[in-house]
Amino acid sequence: MRHPGNERGTVCTWSKNPVVMQSRGLAALKNTFRALAVRDFRLYFLGQSVSLVGTWVQQIAFAWIAYRVTGSVFMLGLIAFCGQSPALILSPFSAVLTRGLSRRGVLIVIQVIQMALAVFLGTVVWLGVVAPWMLVVASLILGSTTAIETPVRLAFTPYIVHDRAFLSNAVAINSATFNAARLVGPAVAAVILAAFGEAACFAINALSYIGPIYTLLAINPAPSARGEEKNSIRAGAGYVRQFAPARWLLATVVAASFCLAPFMAFMPVYAKDILQGGPDTLGMLMAAYGCGALLAGLYLAGRESVIGLGARSVAGCFAAAVAALAFAFNHMLWAALLLLLIGGGGTIIVVTSSNMLLQSLVPDNLRTQVMAFYSMSFSGMLPLASLAEGALAQRIGVEPVFVLSAALFACMGYSLYRKLPELREASYPVLREKGLLRSLETKEH
Repeated sequence: MRHPGNERGTVCTWSKNPVVMQSRGLAALKNTFRALAVRDFRLYFLGQSVSLVGTWVQQIAFAWIAYRVTGSVFMLGLIAFCGQSPALILSPFSAVLTRGLSRRGVLIVIQVIQMALAVFLGTVVWLGVVAPWMLVVASLILGSTTAIETPVRLAFTPYIVHDRAFLSNAVAINSATFNAARLVGPAVAAVILAAFGEAACFAINALSYIGPIYTLLAINPAPSARGEEKNSIRAGAGYVRQFAPARWLLATVVAASFCLAPFMAFMPVYAKDILQGGPDTLGMLMAAYGCGALLAGLYLAGRESVIGLGARSVAGCFAAAVAALAFAFNHMLWAALLLLLIGGGGTIIVVTSSNMLLQSLVPDNLRTQVMAFYSMSFSGMLPLASLAEGALAQRIGVEPVFVLSAALFACMGYSLYRKLPELREASYPVLREKGLLRSLETKEH
């Protein structure tokens, strides 16, 4: 056959050459992780990778202990609400609370506080004196520090990649890192829970904070954009209100948060009551969801442009909706793992694509404020969803809650599909001005 560009019409055999195929594979891998070529981002990535695994180890142990101690689906929702509600209240004020402070300094202080909390939890669990009120208070402290940290961390990324061209890739790598930890953490937690007990999980998380604290001290972030610290919450809200793409991206993330909540809050119920398993089953379920999310993050990291991410978000909404609907009526472990793989991938496609687009579109001087709204839309909506869905599940069961989540995701996907042409028209001039539109603009849809 004639290969395009082969003027002599010879048979194309280069694609079967193992050396060429290996070279292309290495090039693709290098492209997927291209932001790691930047020293500061590479160090930050390594520190976060260590810490996130510890965080997921603790989260699995925390969820298991909460359900073991209380035996209540509502308490699972309440504890999740206490851990996530500060994001709804504090996230918009993160820029104000940290104004005049170094982003790096804020992140370091928060890591130290969360390390101390892990030590406390490990101690009370080891002594056998853990009580429901302790879990509620610990969730509030962890949620409050995370609510302040998340917008700062999101806004911090552009200042450690040092090149706008690497920004969307860095956002996708961060997502892949988080979800790789979601995959590895539950598996590690299952082993640690079975072999050493619950207290060891908290000890591992406490030690994991050493990594990010060290790397944050070792990097040299670029200075903030001029005038950024002077902008108020009102300025960020005005931007979101006036710029339709930003408004729709945040609305999509809100919908994803409500649909994600049952997957996060009710996995112990599925593991223990529906699938008749233990901590190992819970770890497998969370790992399957994390595997789908990781694959989605890697897929997005391999993309060279933000063009086409809107269409991917629509597809992610429908994929997650189908997975949630099927999961509601499933009682087989192997099918649950497959559905969680699809659901995790679809959800992360939606959330991470929205993050990548928003980071690419937002003006530098409003970045912290707008990313605070993103954090509120994602993390801040989870507590409301967890509390409402926990109360609903207590009355009608967890299966109907997954059906409602599927319906919401499908509606969001359809609405976004109808709105895409208008959103593209508004976004392209901004992306073109920032130099983020390449030749792929005519190739990707």
